[in-house]
Amino acid sequence: GRRTTSRCARCLRATHPARPSPKRVGLPRAFVRLRAHRRRAGHPREPSLHAMATPFATVTHVILDLDGTLINTEQLVDEVVSAVLHKRGDFTPSRVRKAMEQVRGMRPGDGTRAVMDILGIRNVSVDEMLGETSALLDARWGEVCMMPGARRLLDHLHAHGVKTALATSTPAAFLKKKMASHDGWVDRLTAVATGDEVENGKPAPDIFALAMKRLGVLDPKTCVVLEDTPVGVRAAKAAGAFAIAIPSIHDDFQSYKDAGADETIRSLYDLEPTKWGLPPFTDRVDVTPVSSAVSSTVDTAPEQTGVSGTQKLESVLPLDPVVRLGGPVVRGFGRGSKTLGIPTANLDVAPIKKESDLLAPGIYFGWAGLRGDLSSDELERKEDVVVPMVMSIGWNPFFENQRKTVEPWLLKDFGDDGDFYGRELRLAVLGYIRPEANFVSLELLVERIHKDADVARGALAMDSFEGGKNDPYLRFES
Repeated sequence: GRRTTSRCARCLRATHPARPSPKRVGLPRAFVRLRAHRRRAGHPREPSLHAMATPFATVTHVILDLDGTLINTEQLVDEVVSAVLHKRGDFTPSRVRKAMEQVRGMRPGDGTRAVMDILGIRNVSVDEMLGETSALLDARWGEVCMMPGARRLLDHLHAHGVKTALATSTPAAFLKKKMASHDGWVDRLTAVATGDEVENGKPAPDIFALAMKRLGVLDPKTCVVLEDTPVGVRAAKAAGAFAIAIPSIHDDFQSYKDAGADETIRSLYDLEPTKWGLPPFTDRVDVTPVSSAVSSTVDTAPEQTGVSGTQKLESVLPLDPVVRLGGPVVRGFGRGSKTLGIPTANLDVAPIKKESDLLAPGIYFGWAGLRGDLSSDELERKEDVVVPMVMSIGWNPFFENQRKTVEPWLLKDFGDDGDFYGRELRLAVLGYIRPEANFVSLELLVERIHKDADVARGALAMDSFEGGKNDPYLRFES
C-alpha cells in the first residue's frame, strides 16, 4: 500500500551511501538498496527482466529432432558403435566416448567418417564401418522407447493444431526401421525432413531449412527447434530459428550455451510452451506441501498423520502411465544418512534400466512397498509395509555422480529397523516434482530435499494419488 511504499522511501533516504557491489555493476545503488529493503520487509519480489520480456511470442511452428529428443536411441547407439570401434583399435573407453560426443547429432555417414578421423582408424572404409553398425542396430531398434515427456508433447501439439515437423539426420530408410516398433505418431506430423534429403548435415542449417519450407514458414523466427545436441543447436540457430536444448550430455551444459541455445531444460517434462507463445499444458496439478516431523506414524496418507505446517503451492506433473520398478536394496554412496541425514534405500540401476529409462533425471514421488524379511522366528519377522516416498533419479549434479542412481527416501521413521539392505523394494512412481539441480552448499541441498518430501506428502494426501498405495504390485501380489 501507499504507507508501506513511503516508509520504504524514508528508509532508503536514511540509508548511508555504500560502495556498489561488483555483482551489482550497472544497477543504480538506490534501486539495489530499495529492493533489498523491500525483500527484508516481506514485499513481493519484483519480476526479473527475463520474466518481463516476451521475445518468443511470435512462435507458431515447432521442429523436433528425433534421436535423443523424442526417442531414446543414444544409449543403444553408443553401446553398439563403441563395441565396433574397440574392435578396430586399442582405445581407452574415455577416448571413444569423447570422440562419439563430438559427432553426436550428425548424419550416420558423416559421424562415422568424423569418428574414424578422430581415432585415426585407417584399416576399414566408412561404408564397411557403417554397414557393420547398421546391421547390429537394425536388430535392436525394437528396444528403443520414447523419451520421457515426448508422447505428452506430441499429443499436446497435435491436439492444439500446432504445425510440427520432424527434422532428423537419420536417412529415410533407417527412419522406417527405427520407428517400426512405435505406433505411427510420425504420420500425424505436418512434415518430415530426413538427412539424406539435404546436401549438408548438421551443423549446417539445411535440414531445418527444408523442414521450414515444408511447413510453409516465411519467417524463421516463428519456429522453435527442440534439440539434444550442440551440433543440432548450431544448425537450428544457423537456420534462423529459436532453439531449446534438452541435453543428452548430462554434465556439459556449457557446450549448449556456446552453441547458442535460447533455453536449456533438463527434460521435456520441464518445457513451458507459454514462454514461446504456444498453448499451455493443462495437466500439471497444484499441491500444498505438507511438513511433518519424522515419526513412526508417517506410513499412510499425510492427512491421517497429524502433520503440521503448510507452504505455498507447488506444481507436480502426474505420470501416465505409472512407472513401476523395484529390486533388492543395495549399498549406495554412504552419504544419505551420514552426509545428508536423509536415509535412502538405493536400487541397482542395471537390472531396471528399461524401467528407469522411462523417467527423466529428476525428483519424483509415489508409494514404496518394502518386503518384510524371511526370518523363521515369528517374533523377529518384519511385515511388508507400503509407505510414501520421494525419489531422486539421475546423476546428482551436486555430488557429480559418474553413474546413474535411483535413490528413494521412504517417508517413515523405521527406528532401529532402518537397515533395508537385501530386502526387496518396489516403487510406484506417480508424479514428477522437479528437475535435477546443482546447489551452492550442502545446506541448501538438504533444505531442498526436505521441501521435496513436503511436496510428496502433500501430493499423496490428494485423492488422485492417495489410492496408489493399494497397487497390488506394492503389496507383492503380482
